[in-house]
Amino acid sequence: MIAVCHAHRFSRAIEFDLAGLPLFSWFAKPARKGGRPARATLPAKHCRDCGAPINRSSRERCKPCSDKAQRRSCPGDFLAILRKLGSQGAAAHYRASLATVTRWRRELELRPQARMKKGIGQSRPQGFVARPLLINRDTSMAGQAADFLRRFGAVYRCDEAGPPNPKGKFWKRNFVVLTDDELVARAKRLGWMGWEL
Repeated sequence: MIAVCHAHRFSRAIEFDLAGLPLFSWFAKPARKGGRPARATLPAKHCRDCGAPINRSSRERCKPCSDKAQRRSCPGDFLAILRKLGSQGAAAHYRASLATVTRWRRELELRPQARMKKGIGQSRPQGFVARPLLINRDTSMAGQAADFLRRFGAVYRCDEAGPPNPKGKFWKRNFVVLTDDELVARAKRLGWMGWEL
């Protein structure tokens, strides 16, 4: 492409080729012949199962359809094995994950499985444990002293020999059997002021 430029100071016209300039080099390129067509001219690619448009590099299926195709179907004897071995045993028997066994259970519309075993270390109640009601507490002077001493260790009523007895006349603290007066004296030595309720 030839452009004509009229200079102001000169009376003659200057001709130059626009294709020689880097900015306009794209304009002078010849049309492509043969070879791979431009990307925009390629037809759109669709999933062979659902017909959704997919990426050109995909292998004929969209992600949801390929996930469904790769999933293992539920075996015919799954219910018998599940009743015999349970979920963990069925997973080991079929060499499948527990998530797959759970999906098979959902497909058969079985009710959710209850956990039979408690977790390790769950024997004691977790979190906040309410204190016993005032009517169940020993409100005597020795009972209040025992409540104070329970901050430092176990204190409970017992018999004279030492076995626990809720109606016993003695108290046991740190392997020592104490009377009411001895228990109150120990609590006062540790800072109890005699007003715990």
